[in-house]
Amino acid sequence: MRNNQNTPTETPLDRLVPWGWNDAWKRAATNHGAPPLLPGRVIRHVHHHYQIVTPHKPDPVWIEISGAFSYRAADSADYPTIGDWILHTPGGQIQKLLPRKTAISRHAAGEETREQVIAANIDVVYLVFGLDGGRNFTIGMLERSLLVTWNSGARPVVVLNKTDCADEETIARLRHEAEANAPGVAVHTVSAHSGDGLDGLLAEAGRGETVGMLGKSGVGKSALLNAFVRRAAPDAPAPARTGEQRARDRQGRHTTTDKVLHLLPGGMLLADVPGLRELQLWGDDTDLSAAFPEVDALAAECRFNDCTHIGEPGCRVREALDSAELPADRYERYLEYQRELAYLERRKDQRANAEEQKKWRRIAMEQRRFKSRGT
Repeated sequence: MRNNQNTPTETPLDRLVPWGWNDAWKRAATNHGAPPLLPGRVIRHVHHHYQIVTPHKPDPVWIEISGAFSYRAADSADYPTIGDWILHTPGGQIQKLLPRKTAISRHAAGEETREQVIAANIDVVYLVFGLDGGRNFTIGMLERSLLVTWNSGARPVVVLNKTDCADEETIARLRHEAEANAPGVAVHTVSAHSGDGLDGLLAEAGRGETVGMLGKSGVGKSALLNAFVRRAAPDAPAPARTGEQRARDRQGRHTTTDKVLHLLPGGMLLADVPGLRELQLWGDDTDLSAAFPEVDALAAECRFNDCTHIGEPGCRVREALDSAELPADRYERYLEYQRELAYLERRKDQRANAEEQKKWRRIAMEQRRFKSRGT
């Protein structure tokens, strides 16, 4: 007997669904004029070479940026990175970058004030630290990672890895320090080696969500990626290579050199990026409210709205500092980040003004050339 029931027909775009494609991205990809462009997601980024998943090919393909894209890009942050959704020609050139939902950014290395986008369209960020000593867990790196994540628009989760390398007293002490300096943020103690705590960590992100990992080399990010795969598919090959550490300071060596977005057997997407040697902030001081909510809450109780917390009467922040309700060292770091972000904002304004002047000089030159041709 013939079955007359309507069954949904798979379309080429359905190939993108496991990689996070949804109605919101579909709407963002429409109305871009002719010729029609195809959507894709960047899953590997090596310099200016990009591997994407795309609806018209069953396997990922390598693709380049068009000349028009390069001409329009004003800065390195305008170029794609892993996690980005792009529009490309059937012939294989990236023409447009769809607006990012989130962007994990830091101040690029060097003297110039430039944004470096580490990964894009990330839902949850695992901030990974090692419990094996050295400088694999510091409060400064934790706070900086939180500031970068809150600025990105993603949700941070603190991961204290390598419980198999620390005693119970050390684990409890460092967990307490993490919770005290990351108010309201989930903290997980795990071991990529033994698998302890991984189920709770994996529950922080659902199927189709994209997870990023931030951390220094040697804290076990690649080991965690391999452990996640083993958890869902014990016979699957390990997707990442793991490395060794220097014995004197537990400092790791880079084992991840490319940026790669992995689709894990359980349906979660995980962005693997090289370890960070430093994490300079990118953003403004509004991000401090999320990373230091207790300071923000105390400031709201000050008698004067414009209180500087230096010597005004009725200053709730000073009262909390005097009574040790607010730890002095944490408030000092808050002020340091405030100064750093204020300085960054001034540098960004200076650069924007310089770029604007260069733009108008170019326009004036073009106008002079145009007039000279007409005479």
